[in-house]
Amino acid sequence: MRCEEVRKKLEDYLNGTCTNEEERAIEEHLQTCEECEREMEEHINQKKISAKDWNVPELSYIEQRKIVRKAKWKNRLSTAFTVFGLFFIISIGSAIVTGLYYKNTGLTANRVIQTAIQMTLPNVYSDGAGTSTNFYFNADIQGDLQKSVGSEERYIGKYHGKMILNYLNGISKEWVDGRYDLSLIFHYPLGFLNGAYEENLEVYRLGDETWEALNKLPEGTVSEIAVSLDGVYTFDEVKRLFKDYDIDIVWYAIDTGTARDNDTIDVSIGEDLWGIHEYAWYKLLGDNVADKATKEDAFKKGLAFLAEHATWAKRVIWDFDQESIKEMLDYVDEHGVKCYGVVLTGPTKELAKLADNEHITYAALGEVDFWNWTGKQTGGALYN
Repeated sequence: MRCEEVRKKLEDYLNGTCTNEEERAIEEHLQTCEECEREMEEHINQKKISAKDWNVPELSYIEQRKIVRKAKWKNRLSTAFTVFGLFFIISIGSAIVTGLYYKNTGLTANRVIQTAIQMTLPNVYSDGAGTSTNFYFNADIQGDLQKSVGSEERYIGKYHGKMILNYLNGISKEWVDGRYDLSLIFHYPLGFLNGAYEENLEVYRLGDETWEALNKLPEGTVSEIAVSLDGVYTFDEVKRLFKDYDIDIVWYAIDTGTARDNDTIDVSIGEDLWGIHEYAWYKLLGDNVADKATKEDAFKKGLAFLAEHATWAKRVIWDFDQESIKEMLDYVDEHGVKCYGVVLTGPTKELAKLADNEHITYAALGEVDFWNWTGKQTGGALYN
């Protein structure tokens, strides 16, 4: 500091209102400048006179500095404790309010994700989900992903994401072994009706390869296949088609009208594939499940629910479009909720018999596993 700057600050220095940087600069200057030091002494003497007028004991320059520094540190500590106390109170308050906020919001967000997954991923559904709230309106959401192979409900991964108030970050899926094979493909029946002859021949050839694979697999295995039908059928009609086989229907591919405009008869994930899971359809109905509620009601309610929460649904479904959902609802209201394909699981050799079923036009092989068709008396899994 220059002399004129120091002299302007001397009063503040003695009163302890300088910053740390200013205090150090003044002290360094006083050690090298006799003139400013004398000016300082005059200020101190002036304060001594004031002290005498009030019958206050005189203090040395060093004692004054000690008092000033002590007061400054006391003020700093007091400010720090005040700030920390406010931060603690605000944090606890935000945690409580956040928990109350996400009590319903978290449940709804998880339900949107679970609905989107089970309606667009063949034979995949989410059975367990939860919301972990943090401070300041942040929350983590996650849930388990499962599928049916044979008589086993298998854990295949989990989804997780973050929420900030009403904003849902993109949902990521963490699959077992790092991936999920998209092998369950369907063929829309109108492709056959419209006479795409060359393409139909290729379809039949690929279908033959699936039946050959099933025949080559050993007896003690269970498999998962997606079969396409020669038309659209109600749920009851589909049940009758497969009632004589020792197999389970686990997922239904629903005709929503959108596949009619495709240039190809292939229908797979992300390409107008919509459906409903046999073991999780009731979840689409929400909390108020009517005694006579049907899969048809559940599918419609699932579509309406996704349309209602379109902003969140877009985070899960690649090409989600709210207007398309409304068109699908209009279509199923007019034509009914009908299936053009199903995912089946059961003993491999029993599935191979379906090659002779005249209503099946195509089959795609999914997962194969060791024999588990015999029911277990007990079972379960441990996590962490």
